[in-house]
Amino acid sequence: MKKILVVDDSSMIRLIVSKASRKAGYDVVEASNGQEGIDQLLKNDDISLILCDINMPIMDGLSMIKNLKEYENFKYIPIVMLTTETDEKLKEQGRNLGVKAWMVKPFNEKTFLKAIMKLIG
Repeated sequence: MKKILVVDDSSMIRLIVSKASRKAGYDVVEASNGQEGIDQLLKNDDISLILCDINMPIMDGLSMIKNLKEYENFKYIPIVMLTTETDEKLKEQGRNLGVKAWMVKPFNEKTFLKAIMKLIG
């Protein structure tokens, strides 16, 4: 079973995303900020995909992604930003960091699951 890391400071978003992902057959690990996300990656070496918000306390999503580049074994995990942000400069920053998809909240569950399946099967 493929495992997804959901990083979002909103417990409601984590619940919605986790529920949809589990229903589609994925295992889910959660974190409420970028630092917790990194901590979860260090504990779970079998993460197949990262779903990440941008605006979070302690460490934001883009900072988390920058930090992940320091770890050889995390470099190739696909990352999907799941955020309220629509700013083109932020999207470009994300692309430059290797973000594979950008989904704006609120999101459609079918579209969300299609994106995940396209990236990790």
